Amino acid sequence: MARTRKTGEHRSTVDLNGIPVPLRIITERGRRSTIASVRQRALYIRLPAGLSGSDRERRITEMLDWARRTAAEKPEAFAHFVPPPVANAYSFDFRGQEFRIEVESHDGATHKIMTTPEDRLRVALSTQDPRPNPTRAIPKLLAKHFGRRCLPEVTRRVHELNDRHFGRPIRAVKLGDTYSRWGSCSHLGNINLATRLLLAPPEVLDAVIIHELAHLVVADHSPRFWAEVARALPEYEDYDAWLRDHGNSLRFDPLVLG
Repeated sequence: MARTRKTGEHRSTVDLNGIPVPLRIITERGRRSTIASVRQRALYIRLPAGLSGSDRERRITEMLDWARRTAAEKPEAFAHFVPPPVANAYSFDFRGQEFRIEVESHDGATHKIMTTPEDRLRVALSTQDPRPNPTRAIPKLLAKHFGRRCLPEVTRRVHELNDRHFGRPIRAVKLGDTYSRWGSCSHLGNINLATRLLLAPPEVLDAVIIHELAHLVVADHSPRFWAEVARALPEYEDYDAWLRDHGNSLRFDPLVLG
């Protein structure tokens, strides 16, 4: 695949089925096609450099029409852009345990999340956040908290499955709050997994881990790669289907406490 280089970026906001979604239109040299993707922070539209003005506007319109259809047919794809309602307290169920979340403001530069002695969570939202509703930071803070808490457990599981099925060197295991993919594997042996997988059934998390570990053997998605996945997990297609059907519901969205 040819490498691309960003030559320009325009940022704005687009209303999609009543949801204000950050929009980033990026121009790239070396790109041949136009693509749109929904990620954690924004709706991205990537365009080839050198388009005429009319062609550029036509392609942007086509991508926005796709986004509007997707928002109407699958609103859950954009639900992570909806901030929690403003409140002083929330709750969040994580693996069968309910956590009470108390919210306060502070003058520091960043948002923070802390555990109290009562095993509750306290969120301190920065008053320096220029966004009109800083509560949109709470799901990200929850993902960070539970990702940090569960990383040792997930790391052990990655090594267990690797030792059982692949036996390849692993450099590091990381959890990240991403909406663009469920996992990735670098040529250096770094296994990256979406923190949202902590909200999925354990066997679904295992399936994604096996998928990424198989990339230590075969880097691409050729038939040889899928043969490696099937060897370790013959029913992998069932878990892929589960993620397609339920993946968008895996979000760190807290509930307001009355």
